[in-house]
Amino acid sequence: MTSSRVAESDFALGTLRTTASHTIGIPHLVELLREVPSDASAEQYRQAVIEENALGRPTLAGRQRSFRHLRELYFLDPGRAEFTALRHFWDINPASQPLLAGLLAFTRDEVLRASFAAVADVPAGSGVTSADLTAAVAARLGNDMSESTLGKTGRNTGACWTQTGHLAGRAKKVRTEVEASPVAIAYAAYLGYLAGGRGLGVLDNPWSQILGLAPGRTLESLRDAHAQGLLDLLVAGNVVDVTFPTVGGRV
Repeated sequence: MTSSRVAESDFALGTLRTTASHTIGIPHLVELLREVPSDASAEQYRQAVIEENALGRPTLAGRQRSFRHLRELYFLDPGRAEFTALRHFWDINPASQPLLAGLLAFTRDEVLRASFAAVADVPAGSGVTSADLTAAVAARLGNDMSESTLGKTGRNTGACWTQTGHLAGRAKKVRTEVEASPVAIAYAAYLGYLAGGRGLGVLDNPWSQILGLAPGRTLESLRDAHAQGLLDLLVAGNVVDVTFPTVGGRV
């Protein structure tokens, strides 16, 4: 990816509401990216899901629906900087894949973003109910959503945060701690860069909350990612310079 392509990525927080009716489908994304090569075109992703039935859906309508949801949340398009970076980091640490997917879905879906208020500050081991998640969404988006639609958000977003590792359990969900690996840190920082963050600002943003980074640990986290060659970091006095040479981004 060249720097010019990054500049043309038109990054913006999405206003999708996919999670009002569906989960973010991380198991399906994992399966699809296992089947499709990292240098594939957008058309190859479509063919894999719809024509080759890589996700094993029983009907054509189901295959089309699955592809639409995955494309909405993750682009599935090498022309998008967010997705190209996701694929770059994807296989470096497979254990981080749910967090990587969650970071991008959080960027794309405003219902998921709103629901995180019910998860963010809850201590590990404490319960998080569907009602808690619904209330968080309602506080942000309730005036724009019908009662029936709003009622589904708690269940769906609860399943989403279970897929990312922030919650555990089926009927009763509890808060769990996530591991902010250097790979997840690097991808979150890159999203922060695309959103306009510079220096420490690439992590001082909502994505660091998804990673569960403690306040004041931004520089340490960037150093962890730098030590593994996932980004470049230069600190000179009060000046912090972060670059992403492996994915073409430069702060």
